[in-house]
Amino acid sequence: MTERDPIGRLATVLNLRLSWVYAVAVLVTAYEVVMRYGLNSPTIWVHDIAIAVCAVAFVFGGAYAMVTDQHIRITSVYDNLPSRMKRIVDVFNALCTLGFLAGLTYAATIQASRSVALMETSGHAWDVPIPAALKTLLAVGVFLMAVLALDRLLRALFRRRGN
Repeated sequence: MTERDPIGRLATVLNLRLSWVYAVAVLVTAYEVVMRYGLNSPTIWVHDIAIAVCAVAFVFGGAYAMVTDQHIRITSVYDNLPSRMKRIVDVFNALCTLGFLAGLTYAATIQASRSVALMETSGHAWDVPIPAALKTLLAVGVFLMAVLALDRLLRALFRRRGN
């Protein structure tokens, strides 16, 4: 990530901020354990909140993994390739990733718009519109990853030989 990479910086800042929501999930789950087993007064909202906050952090974690180049790859093969072959593999990988994410962005956007139009709710006792919010955030997170994949493709295509 370079200083002139605003999308990468955005993904990094989002991930660093959202990583704290896992602590929120732990705290509200601990609260539920105390309420349910210690005070015999279970809640109806903890499960929905814990799942929702973890889902949001997970979605944007994919973009951060792309920015920091932490996705899984078979490094024992890739690292031993000549630079020209690495470039070909990088272009192929970016094309496949971009194609998949473009399709996923399209599908997620359709699902999110339907969910928001209906104000889809959880269907649980608390019955809040968490699915509408999560589906919208999924579409945004996948779109962010698609933009990063396009950036990777362009970098692979226009990389100087020997890099």
